[in-house]
Amino acid sequence: MKITTVFLDRDGVLNVNKSDYLLHEEDVSIHEDVPAAIKRLTKAGIQIIIVSNQAGIGKELITRRTAEAIFDKVICGSEANGGHIDDYYYCPHTPDEGCNCRKPGIGMFVRAKLEHDIIMEESVFVGDGFGDAQAAKHLKIPFYLVDQGWGPVTKVKCDAGNIPYIPVKNLGNAVKDIIKRNKG
Repeated sequence: MKITTVFLDRDGVLNVNKSDYLLHEEDVSIHEDVPAAIKRLTKAGIQIIIVSNQAGIGKELITRRTAEAIFDKVICGSEANGGHIDDYYYCPHTPDEGCNCRKPGIGMFVRAKLEHDIIMEESVFVGDGFGDAQAAKHLKIPFYLVDQGWGPVTKVKCDAGNIPYIPVKNLGNAVKDIIKRNKG
């Protein structure tokens, strides 16, 4: 399988997940493996797209402006070794609003596909949440489940729900496998 696009969840994959919501720029902490992983994907010519649920906006815990400043800080930290994230999408809705963009819905992926000419059959998704795993299943793309953030809880839910995943320690390990698949 040739991989041309990697979708990434933000919290738990790129940055340390907070137990509630990431509400302040100063609380952003990038996982140490991330800058090198982003650089490897970029060097391999693989497009990188972030898709993230941000219900804190809908719950009025955070403004869009602050949320986007946090995204900027996460992206800047993730690109610190010279990699490049192509774009990011976020769903500002709460779970009870019933939108199609909130994962496990696939609205953000569809929008990214249209705006970036993404071939879904050449895409994978790296995440830590059960909604991430469900979205990947709906899209019929491989899902890498990181063992950080909500990963351990999601593993139990995926196993119980028979939702497929590829277990990895972190984004760095997922990227090693992705690069290996592209060479094989």
